[in-house]
Amino acid sequence: MSSPTVTSPLPPRRFLRRAGVMLVLTLALVMSLLLAPQPAQAAPPHSVSVTDTTGEVDPELLQARLKETDFRTEVDLAVVVLDVTEYGSDPAEATALNDAVVTHARDADPELLSEDGEQVAEGTVILALDPAHELFGTFAGGEVALDESGTEAVRDAMEPDAEDGRWADALEAGTQKYGGLLDRSWWQHPALGAAAAIVVVALVILAAAALVGRRTARRRVEAALPRYREVQQGRARTEEAARTLPSSSPYARAALAAQEDFRRRLEAAEQLHERLPAPRERSWTWGLTGSERSLARSFGTAVRHLDEADDDLLATSDLLRREGVWRTAWERELRPLRDSLSALGSALPEESDRSEQEAAASADVRELGGDIAVELDTLTADLEAERIDPDSALERLDTLTRELSAAVARLQEGRIDRLAADEEEREVLRRSAGDVQERGYRSVRGRRHALERDASQVGDVFWTLSPLLWYSSWTSRSASALESHRRSAGTGASRTAGDSPAADGFSEAGSSSRL
Repeated sequence: MSSPTVTSPLPPRRFLRRAGVMLVLTLALVMSLLLAPQPAQAAPPHSVSVTDTTGEVDPELLQARLKETDFRTEVDLAVVVLDVTEYGSDPAEATALNDAVVTHARDADPELLSEDGEQVAEGTVILALDPAHELFGTFAGGEVALDESGTEAVRDAMEPDAEDGRWADALEAGTQKYGGLLDRSWWQHPALGAAAAIVVVALVILAAAALVGRRTARRRVEAALPRYREVQQGRARTEEAARTLPSSSPYARAALAAQEDFRRRLEAAEQLHERLPAPRERSWTWGLTGSERSLARSFGTAVRHLDEADDDLLATSDLLRREGVWRTAWERELRPLRDSLSALGSALPEESDRSEQEAAASADVRELGGDIAVELDTLTADLEAERIDPDSALERLDTLTRELSAAVARLQEGRIDRLAADEEEREVLRRSAGDVQERGYRSVRGRRHALERDASQVGDVFWTLSPLLWYSSWTSRSASALESHRRSAGTGASRTAGDSPAADGFSEAGSSSRL
């Protein structure tokens, strides 16, 4: 008795690859069934008539060509080529072709109409064309009428030939399109094929996104782990740097507050790290699920913040004691003001736009900007030569920032007075200031200010690390806020339109438009 055959499971990589191939093949089969051309039920028109009062087409030749058109149900097909002006219609009117066809039918072809002469006869399809004014319309009775999208498709089918003046070809193309759309089965609708294609594309995108997400998650973890270990290994050095900060310095107190935040972040990072599988225990599929990708993202973000906080604390310690990389830390403190000076030209309003108040405030900002540029260089030289201690230099930077912030606040008020039409609009402009986010400067001065005062308040106490960059962002944000406010304030009015009488004819049985 032979032993049963045992099939070993596929490795994860091969299993996923094979599953993906099977999914694609299955979807391809479904699409082929949905999109494959189906045999149409051939039903030539029961009768075909062509009337041309303009001499643009050969009625007999066109009639012979149209008799070969396949419909899915018997119809009486009528083609009418005319000039609407010969029937008293204005080509500029929306119902010009409709009215002309009605008049023509009542006078010359009453069999096209119902017994009361108000509707298209049952089972009758009319294609009407005015070549001189490039007007086209389809009109039909009963169950042989197309919807608006079908009429538009017929018009689109005629357009290429009509643009070249090949009117007979255009009418034949329109008739064939009409026959193809009439009584079309649900599975022949283009929207179904488009939907199937969308489903396939969506599934492919989802599969690709899952694989990309897996790779991104693993890379995040692999990049964060070495930095996490470095932070852990340097923890003693970081704590030692915090202990050696001068206790009398307000900037040291800000750094110590950041140290407490660092410890909390480190604890959170350690908890995230415990949830991560060890590299050797991480299966090939790890990172495919949303929870795994979220864990990788959270861990990477936590480690990045830890790394930055560690560097900031060490740099602040070096700056306050003027040791190690203190020069790099000092440049970091200078950067917000230097960025404001760089934005001086673009942030201030154009001369043609600003009011007298804004002009005076702009002049103050320009003068102050020149003074600040000189003083930043002087402070740097004094700090290098030890003619000033780090705390005093940082205090001076804070003073310059306060002065520039106050000048920008005056500039802001001038803009508000110029743009606002009333107190409500002034409030809209002021509130938009709270939506402006400070650029993410890693500055001990910013941390100190955050501990002592809410930097988001606008007014006499307005203070931001880079005032002119803030102002530039606010001008854009406030303009959008004011525009939205005015637009919403103007939407309360409403109007009521009366019913207009229907035009004499059978406009409800079809539609017309310009080619």
